[in-house]
Amino acid sequence: MEDFVIVVNRIEELQSVEDRQELELIFEKAKRTIVGGMDVILMRENSSGKREKFQTISNERDFEDYRKQVFRFL
Repeated sequence: MEDFVIVVNRIEELQSVEDRQELELIFEKAKRTIVGGMDVILMRENSSGKREKFQTISNERDFEDYRKQVFRFL
């Protein structure tokens, strides 16, 4: 298993259209990654397509905090 990358631009897009189903799928995969002992990497993609890592989540508590933060806006 390898680290799971979440591009936060995509998360923000899904929030704006209130696509809970797609968000749940992403977060289910991410949680399986953490339970499996790997990390979730949060990245932001700039206008030229370059991705920059800004946070690593390596435990279930921090992941659940991030998940709640995302779903709080829906």
